[in-house]
Amino acid sequence: MTTCIDCQHWNPKATDTNMLHFGFARCDKKPLPGHTLSAKAEACEQFAQLEADKVQARVAWLKDRKAIV
Repeated sequence: MTTCIDCQHWNPKATDTNMLHFGFARCDKKPLPGHTLSAKAEACEQFAQLEADKVQARVAWLKDRKAIV
């Protein structure tokens, strides 16, 4: 199963760094501001695959900020 970190709607740049440290980021498709889903959550019905190079760039961006290990 794919995880949220691979989805176009998972938005770590709009998320507090403290939340990123725990693997959470804002989902642009959720109606409540600040609603978060874990990077390891199962894909939801609104999942939209992000291109592999962009997923790698996202992971590198998070690691650079020591948001994930």
